[in-house]
Amino acid sequence: MTTTEIREALLAIEQAVDVPPADQVAFQARVRAERRRRNAGRTLIGVAAAAAVVTAGIVGNAVLDEPTSTPLANTPGETEVTGVGDTVFFVLDGQLTALDPRGVVHDLGQHSEGVIGWTKDRVYALDDDSHITVRRTEPPFDVVPGAPTPDPVQSVALSGDGRYLAWLGNDNMVHRYDLKADREDLEFQVFDNASIAGVADGGVLVADAGGLSLRDANGEVPIPVANGGDGWASDVARDLVTVTAAPEASRLYDLSEGSAQLVDTFAGSAVLGPYAERVAVIVPEPADRARVEVWDGGTLTPVTGLDDIIPTAVRWADETTLLVTGRDALYACDIELRCGQLPVEGDVGLNE
Repeated sequence: MTTTEIREALLAIEQAVDVPPADQVAFQARVRAERRRRNAGRTLIGVAAAAAVVTAGIVGNAVLDEPTSTPLANTPGETEVTGVGDTVFFVLDGQLTALDPRGVVHDLGQHSEGVIGWTKDRVYALDDDSHITVRRTEPPFDVVPGAPTPDPVQSVALSGDGRYLAWLGNDNMVHRYDLKADREDLEFQVFDNASIAGVADGGVLVADAGGLSLRDANGEVPIPVANGGDGWASDVARDLVTVTAAPEASRLYDLSEGSAQLVDTFAGSAVLGPYAERVAVIVPEPADRARVEVWDGGTLTPVTGLDDIIPTAVRWADETTLLVTGRDALYACDIELRCGQLPVEGDVGLNE
């Protein structure tokens, strides 16, 4: 066949085939899953993050199952458990789950893409259709009707102090909701493939093809992203921003003067504490190992008690309690950075 005949044949096939419309919600869910995979990969070179398989079945704030509670007390001779002062939330084998201070594990009966965050009385999570769900933080963990948006979201963040919730809708509009005032106080448009990395009183931290910036109604503060990173693995609390550009490189910036001023650098993937007082860092080591260190304003101190696990993710439950996952286990580290294994086993996901 000639080139002209081939082109005409392909055109005829194109016109004859009906292409179904793209499922934007499903696409964005896959994007978030891929970003979570990439972020987990950043924590340790050569260590693959396990992907949680989430089954379908939830629409909006509806749930499939009733919450259940399972006490998991230690037996003599088992690893000593460091308790948590308040209930903490995570995804366990695809289900939204709570662990209370008594050591009781509660399956909240909701398939979930991840935990956005929690306050003293509310926990915010994503169902498996990318809708924001809100529940009470005490048993029976009832659904709170009237989530800030009924629509699916591309990305979402809760501020460390629990005041602001920000989300990116499928129309590429960013919204910030003041939970204390119970009203939306900020809205602006972004380009395709943007993502919300964090939110604080100073604005919404947005990563896109143009880089990373903290944006509000009056403008934006650009934040450097080194080593060709996309800025997605970043966070903001008060006037500080952490940027993780590679598994072995993170930076801490101060925005209090209206521009990004470098405060410190870290040899690993950094996670900012909720009130900007501490930073947790997963530091890669040789032979596909890693350690967790905590920065408290100038000094990096290693945590203890992780039982030689390879840490894959960390999350601040509050300014004094750090959660760490690794080897299908969950650990809690106290203010003294002493860690103990919690009574949870399975594929644990700490973040959205």
